[in-house]
Amino acid sequence: MILASIAMEELALSHIINAEGEKLQYILGTLPGSTPCAGPQDVLAVNKSVASLLDVVAQNQMLLKSKLEKVLEACPPPPRPPEPCPPKPCPPRPCPPPCGPGFCPPEGGTKCALQLAEREAGLLWSPGCRLPWREQSRQGGRIRWNRHNPTQIRLDPQAAYAVRCTLTVRAMPPARGEGIIQLRQTPCGSFTETQPLRFPLECAGGGPQALQYTAVLYPRAGGTGGADLSLVLDTRNALCVERAAMSVVEL
Repeated sequence: MILASIAMEELALSHIINAEGEKLQYILGTLPGSTPCAGPQDVLAVNKSVASLLDVVAQNQMLLKSKLEKVLEACPPPPRPPEPCPPKPCPPRPCPPPCGPGFCPPEGGTKCALQLAEREAGLLWSPGCRLPWREQSRQGGRIRWNRHNPTQIRLDPQAAYAVRCTLTVRAMPPARGEGIIQLRQTPCGSFTETQPLRFPLECAGGGPQALQYTAVLYPRAGGTGGADLSLVLDTRNALCVERAAMSVVEL
């Protein structure tokens, strides 16, 4: 609770600093929709007021730093993470079609699985569009992908599925704001809704950024017919997709 209170205080200070910056922009007329409304003496007076407030913010920062150090001293050390399990190799029996790299179908032959990769490296993913795929491996009939409609994956609503996506993207300029990637089902209502993947576009604009997304789809009571699953970009900026992989496995 103390750590949460420190985080909330930091958030409040960030809002105060942002408000002081907007105050200066308004006085100077650089805020969108505003015009210069003060003379040199007014600008100096506002600047003095902002500097005084920032000095108080800096003092508060030192108090928060001291509080954080005391809390970390009293907290027990975190447990050691478990040793990672070695990757399970693909079974010696042939997979129809062959296994994709780093992906093995579930054992027993009763579960369905599908492994997809990017349609082409360097693909420009436009806002509001679905990402196209190419098939690497598939097992079972509950999950279907059609090469004539490469952006959608057909799911049987009688089962639950785990979905994992790994993307390496670069944001096209101007890279500002927040990027959102949604796992969309058509028609809606066959499966439970999933949370979107959110990421800052500024980080992706400076160079390739690796994104990971995991979700579980559970069938809803009363759902009828199959559902088409697709990955949709919901942002103002286009993304250059250097690499992409998606695996859908029946639970």
